[in-house]
Amino acid sequence: MADEQIGERVSRWRDAWESRDVDKIVTMYRPGAIHESSLIPRIYPEANGTIVTAPEQFREYVRRGLERFTELRFEIISATENDRRAAIEYRRHSNIDGPNPAHVLELVEWDGAKLTGLIRHVRVFHF
Repeated sequence: MADEQIGERVSRWRDAWESRDVDKIVTMYRPGAIHESSLIPRIYPEANGTIVTAPEQFREYVRRGLERFTELRFEIISATENDRRAAIEYRRHSNIDGPNPAHVLELVEWDGAKLTGLIRHVRVFHF
């Protein structure tokens, strides 16, 4: 999907994750945001489940998750969004995926204005 077809928020979200900068990613989320992923128990077992909500838990989950990557790029297949939500389907290209990029769908909910709102809830589905 061409960059000009991706909304500003989705582009900022992608750029933050591709930067592998924990602070840049965490600042996109409001305090107490909900992040759901089947990878949480594997990456951050102390969270005791598939959801992190506390800011310090989310920061630690992101830090641990990112330390696995020396290369990370999202090839966005489709992004459908409205004022408050987005469904982002992508292939994750990374050093851990090798020639078989991971297929991922993320459902993102934002608070506030379309361009300045923070993420309030994310559901990640790995295929």
